Amino acid sequence: MKKLIYKLTALTVLIGFVFSGCRNPAYDINVLFDAAVIQYKATLILSDAAGGTLPTTGITATITGADAASIYDFSGTKAVPVTNGIITLGVTPKDIPTSAKTLSFNVVIAAPGYDTRTIPVSIALNQFGQIIDIPLLKTVVPTPASSVVSTTIPVNAAGATTAPVTFATPSTGNVPQQTAITVPAGVSFKDAAGTTLIGTVTAQAVNFDASDPVALALFPGGDLSAPNVKLADGTTGSAFFYPAGFTDINMYVGGVAVRNFTTPITIGMQLDETFRPQATGQPLAVGNQIGIYSYRDNAFQFETNATVIRDAAGKLAVSFQTNHLTVFIAGDVVKTANCKPTSVTFSAAWMQTATTPLTVQILDPRDNSILDERTVLVKDGGVDIWSGLPPTAYKYRIIWPATGATLSEGSVTNGCDGTAYTITVAAPGTAPVVSVSLMLGVICPGKGIISVPDFDLFYKPAGSTAAYTLLGTVKNGQLRSILLQVGSAYDFRANWGTQTKTVLNKTITSADLSTTVGDGVYLGDKKPTANKALLIEACKN
Repeated sequence: MKKLIYKLTALTVLIGFVFSGCRNPAYDINVLFDAAVIQYKATLILSDAAGGTLPTTGITATITGADAASIYDFSGTKAVPVTNGIITLGVTPKDIPTSAKTLSFNVVIAAPGYDTRTIPVSIALNQFGQIIDIPLLKTVVPTPASSVVSTTIPVNAAGATTAPVTFATPSTGNVPQQTAITVPAGVSFKDAAGTTLIGTVTAQAVNFDASDPVALALFPGGDLSAPNVKLADGTTGSAFFYPAGFTDINMYVGGVAVRNFTTPITIGMQLDETFRPQATGQPLAVGNQIGIYSYRDNAFQFETNATVIRDAAGKLAVSFQTNHLTVFIAGDVVKTANCKPTSVTFSAAWMQTATTPLTVQILDPRDNSILDERTVLVKDGGVDIWSGLPPTAYKYRIIWPATGATLSEGSVTNGCDGTAYTITVAAPGTAPVVSVSLMLGVICPGKGIISVPDFDLFYKPAGSTAAYTLLGTVKNGQLRSILLQVGSAYDFRANWGTQTKTVLNKTITSADLSTTVGDGVYLGDKKPTANKALLIEACKN
């Protein structure tokens, strides 16, 4: 598959027409590209899990997995850049999903100073757009949903412990649960090849509050749904996790990761006391059996069943032994191998023809705990595919992000039976909703108006120190939004491949910001000659 751009490649796909301050943002975000080439798209939005700032360079994204060959950057290149913390992926037209084939691949994200994350992504038929929020975690930095401990383990000259060592994550205001690790005397530490490691052992553990919705995105793979789980019955397939607790334990000797021990170590994990086992439906209690799973190399594996106890601190907990290190999860797992996704059509006449990002929460109907939270671009009559959800009844809640107001709520009888639903979304307030149109047409001699590419547009109030947030996706040269206010000024940002276009302090002067550019029509105020050259290149194809 060739690059899906014209002769000027990256320079051409950079926002082509740069307009002066007297023009409007609608005229400032323009790219020359055949918008019909890639129809299926996923946008990954990266952030620092502790609320910090991600590095501006050095973040990489690598596509792996069964259908990796079908995935391109949305700009049309096989290399996938990370620009301003955004990854945009598209499916080559020759490999689009069908009713019999859902595309599956992994996005491996590496950033300096952060844990590498592997995010499984699936794209089903008619799932034309996804927005996936991915927080990146620094192991030694606590977050609102995690606590951290770091220590050293004394060893002798042969690399073995001489006395038992116990260390534990702290109990904090955000994360009251703790995980304690006990390493007995006489333990030696081995790398992935089975070689005994000699030297000072550095140990780190991160404990997550499984009851905190913030922790959902920090779960291995970024989601409670996983494509590769070896279950207690020995079968392997997709499954959905209900975690009562999870912890990530790492040890290093001279920078080399410890993978195994000569003698098992003991892990004591305190649990979410509001957790309800699938077997009983009642709050967690002493004596309940709960599964222990491990996660490594993008795969989950059943380890053992553990009995819930009251530990010395009086908290519900499990204790188990292991001879290897990884992420450990305590909880229930249900199979999803035969799931059919749910198709949702939104009814929201108040949006007129606009599109806006809303938050969709999926809740366990037994206790209203959040099982999934995602951003969805919603429009009246728009269709969204809800996949990766459990084969049980669940509740949904649709939220206006700016205020947290609930615009719709209801229930789905089975998340895996493929039933189609229509969901009515209420307006966020009593004030009239103003739909602002940003539209651009490009005229080619003898061809008429051609399409400009689809791309994500981000915005924030002009001059604000807040992060850019998604305004919507420009499709076929147009975007209609209800998030912009006439008379207000905003900063805008668009990414295309490795290029970024930022437009600062632009005032929305009208609800209809539409224009057509072309030779003899309008070529911009700043660089009309250069823009004419871009038009010539675009119109050749």
